[in-house]
Amino acid sequence: MIVWAGLFYSFAALLLSWETDLGWSKTDLAFGFTIALLVAAVASPLAGRIVDAGGGRALLGGSALFGAAALALLATVENQWVFLALWALIGLAHAGSLYEPCFAFVTRTMGPSARAAITRITLCAGFASTIAFPLGAWLSATLGWRGAVIVFAIGVACLGAPLLIAGASLLQRSGETAHIAPARATHRAAVSAAIRRREFWLVAIAFALIALNHGMLLNHIVPILVDRGLTQTAAVSVASLIGPSQVAGRLVMMRFDHRVSAATLSVVAFAGLSLAAAVLFVAGASPLLAFAFAAMQGATYGVTNILKPVIIAESLGRTGFGGISGLLAMPGLAAFAIAPFLGAALWQLGGYTTSIAAAGCAAVFGLAAIVWLAALMRRSATALEAGHRS
Repeated sequence: MIVWAGLFYSFAALLLSWETDLGWSKTDLAFGFTIALLVAAVASPLAGRIVDAGGGRALLGGSALFGAAALALLATVENQWVFLALWALIGLAHAGSLYEPCFAFVTRTMGPSARAAITRITLCAGFASTIAFPLGAWLSATLGWRGAVIVFAIGVACLGAPLLIAGASLLQRSGETAHIAPARATHRAAVSAAIRRREFWLVAIAFALIALNHGMLLNHIVPILVDRGLTQTAAVSVASLIGPSQVAGRLVMMRFDHRVSAATLSVVAFAGLSLAAAVLFVAGASPLLAFAFAAMQGATYGVTNILKPVIIAESLGRTGFGGISGLLAMPGLAAFAIAPFLGAALWQLGGYTTSIAAAGCAAVFGLAAIVWLAALMRRSATALEAGHRS
């Protein structure tokens, strides 16, 4: 939660302060965050291999400390190129300290019981934006944005990184007694085998399309809602519901966690995202529809963050999980990085109606991919059960 707030949500929390003080356009500033996401996408496979090799604890803690140092340097920025370069460095920290490496490490150390642990982690981390936005606003008003950046950096270095190291140490100690880790060659072979399977590409396509859907809608949500006929105050209220809805969705999922398969839950979540886009399309008819969209979008997208590592483990195996999940992080991060620009380009072509339609199509095609994946997983499970009986 602390690392997410400092290294990820601090950007959006301080964006207006940067624009006012530095005099750069929102587009120029936003390019820094895009660079961070693209660097994270490129570095994710390497981070996954480090987890597979047993370096997860050092990766998580070291990346958080590295990110805190880059964030602290951000407080000295006067030049736009330095600003962009520092966000590239923070992108490296994203690759080593956020969800993907964390879930890979938890899966490696906890095995089949990782699903419940991942759910608990996301429940806590889901409040990162709730911390970052009001804290960023208050710190900017009292200390200026440079002081705010320093405070975020101190929080990541002195609280987030030590907690990551402590938690990873406990998990690694229990994990090492639970099983013997496969050799590196075994992990590499598992990654190579996974890439040749249809399941790998269906996961890549499905979750990249959902990242594109969420990125397009989330980054343009206030102007989209104003375009639908809401006042700016109402639009902000609707947008603020998305974060808490993610936590609510994860809490609801916990009630069905042991009774419904991850594949089925994924199909339901992707269907919910498709429905949310349809509701947003007609949200101008009533403000209640806008709130319904925010609740559905937040709840279903929040669930997909948990389900992705579970789906990867169940469809492609846990051997080489870090390398596999690192590769599968690339298309999703890249899609999320280009989503704001694609949404803006579509707005220029045909207004926000076109942007919503494109986001809805992305969700529908993602749903088709996840349905196909679920069918393959059920077929594999049936064949495995038949083999055990024989």
